[in-house]
Amino acid sequence: MRISIFAGDVSDAPAEALCTSTNPRLSLVMGTGASIRGRGGFEILRACKAIVQAEFVRTGIHGLSAGSVHTTTAGQLPAKAVIHCVASDAAHRSSAAIIRNCVKNALAAADAAGCTGIAMPLFGTGHAHFKTDQALTSIADALRGAVTEVRHVLLVVRDPDYVSDAVQIMQRLIPGCDVDVQRGPAETRERPSLWSSSWSGRDEL
Repeated sequence: MRISIFAGDVSDAPAEALCTSTNPRLSLVMGTGASIRGRGGFEILRACKAIVQAEFVRTGIHGLSAGSVHTTTAGQLPAKAVIHCVASDAAHRSSAAIIRNCVKNALAAADAAGCTGIAMPLFGTGHAHFKTDQALTSIADALRGAVTEVRHVLLVVRDPDYVSDAVQIMQRLIPGCDVDVQRGPAETRERPSLWSSSWSGRDEL
């Protein structure tokens, strides 16, 4: 398996499957979810709402299990699928076990979607405030020895100053693994916010 540290935005990652790091309601309001929704369109958000509603009808529970993953269309993005990874519980807490499950289940979802390349953010390090080094360690633990058809994993790092540290951590934790660095385009376009005009009208959701 080849691993790339991708410095940039997950929506720019050159992979067939793009992962979000999201909450149990797949709200796509912040971080990777907002980026995917902003570039891919509201078709993705509507698919997420349908998944959450179907789970409520089935179980009576508002929200999805931490560590679970849920595949939707990629909308207008040039990818085959978006895999939404629930990287925290309802109290916005993450853990090494949750992150390992996100990675394991995301690889399985990529296999099911026929994707050999997948882009993953550093799960839990945004809204759940999980420590970055610990998240990378958990990701490496799950990737090491994984049985999957995925041949290329891009780990998305938004902070360019952290790229070299990420490379060193992955090389140390997965000996012999081919780790390189890729960089996304300059962040010149404006990202849509929750309060932008694109959010006007409840029928958009």
